[in-house]
Amino acid sequence: MLYNSLLDLLSKGGYTVLVLVLCSVLSLKVVIEKAVLLKGITDKVIEDFKAKINASLQAGDKKEALFYCKAYSWNWLFFNIKTPLAPVYKYILEHTSMPEEILLERSFAKLDKEIIKAEKGLGILATLGSISPFIGLFGTVIGIIRSFEALALNEASGYLNVMAGIAEALVSTAAGLLVAVPAVMFYNYFMRKIKSSMPTFEEAVHDLVYALRKNEREVKNASLQDR
Repeated sequence: MLYNSLLDLLSKGGYTVLVLVLCSVLSLKVVIEKAVLLKGITDKVIEDFKAKINASLQAGDKKEALFYCKAYSWNWLFFNIKTPLAPVYKYILEHTSMPEEILLERSFAKLDKEIIKAEKGLGILATLGSISPFIGLFGTVIGIIRSFEALALNEASGYLNVMAGIAEALVSTAAGLLVAVPAVMFYNYFMRKIKSSMPTFEEAVHDLVYALRKNEREVKNASLQDR
């Protein structure tokens, strides 16, 4: 009964509510995509990835470390989660001959690109959060105009019918808010998660470069001692 009444209200909202339903579907798509992507920046996933890379490097197997950078994934529900740190580590391992300062500088530039990729699509949530209430308000205004036009054409219908028409028109405003509020909330949440992950990523880059340079020094010292 409630389901039928909701469908009835939505149908009376007209084309505006249809547009808002499409907006909600788009918003949900972005939320799911970003939830999967941001799972890859959690401490648990990052530490697991770093542990595999460090184990390979300690064993002296750089090829295996590069393989993990390309093939690493974390299984979560039905998804294979990639971490944005993997392409950065891959870049570092492929350019170990660079001077340390230049390597760090270019690695951080690579990291910035990965963060930009992670943020891609969040603008859609921000836009939907901004325009959805206005779309709903537009539908409400159109509905009110039609109600008063109907009253002008047939005064005998009475004000009760006008009030009923206005109530139905307000469905558009409610639908607009229903789309906008979650979109804004998820946008703020995802942005905060991405920004808060930056220190962890930067520390991970420093750790790998430091470990590689330390390993190079140890190998060099060992070769000198053998002489």
